[in-house]
Amino acid sequence: MRKTGRYLLILLCLVFLAAGCGGEEEKGGFLKMTFLDTGKSDCIVIEAGEHVIVNDAADADDLEAICAFLDGRQTERIEYLILSHFDKDHIGSAAGLIRRYEVGQVLMADYEEDSEPYFALMQALQETETESRRLRGAVSFTVEGIVFQVDAPRRPSYDNDNNYSLITSVTNGENRFLLMGDAQKKRTEEFLDSPAGGERYDLVKMPHHGDYNKKLEELFSVARPRYAVLTPDPERTRVEEETVALLEACGCEAYYTDEGAVTVTSDGKQMQVSQP
Repeated sequence: MRKTGRYLLILLCLVFLAAGCGGEEEKGGFLKMTFLDTGKSDCIVIEAGEHVIVNDAADADDLEAICAFLDGRQTERIEYLILSHFDKDHIGSAAGLIRRYEVGQVLMADYEEDSEPYFALMQALQETETESRRLRGAVSFTVEGIVFQVDAPRRPSYDNDNNYSLITSVTNGENRFLLMGDAQKKRTEEFLDSPAGGERYDLVKMPHHGDYNKKLEELFSVARPRYAVLTPDPERTRVEEETVALLEACGCEAYYTDEGAVTVTSDGKQMQVSQP
């Protein structure tokens, strides 16, 4: 009986360890997030350990710059290509990336667009037989201990295409990051009603290159970020005075990609933001 009892105890311990029931919180892993300088467009390369996730694909004429960055890290595969919405400054280089690299899955909003970059994207997906998924609800996935949650728009249609934006949150241990795409007032309001919208974030990628909407104040009161990244053109034509005032009032340190790529590193506890 004593041996049997010891065997049962050992078996139970192994079961608890395998199920992750040791009582420890998720520690995350090594994360590097680079907001590329591609002008008034978005391309964010996320390195989760040895894996690469790309959020948005800038303009068509940014393809070589994006590939040069990826090739410099010896990238052969993109695990996920997340396309927030179908404006040309977010999907312009998507077709080229799909043809040049192995892409595990493309995540995109569930609507259609009548544009050359969109048709090029659809053709590249078909030719390469790359898996794609149009999101109608929030989805999450984990890469190297880093949790990604992609929040999808709620309505079947919007007057403004920017409100189709997928909003991606990235959690690495104690560090959290929010990538807003080009979400405007209605879409920001939807996100605030979601579970992810009630969380704190260390950094927010501001929507639509610096455009202001009234729901941003509510978002910042909840998220309380320490840092913000904006992706404007060199003249910062879309960076509104209200946006700057909000960032200053919240004591948020702002980084603009027209001054160079912005790099964020996180080990799950500490994070650093740098810019050359």
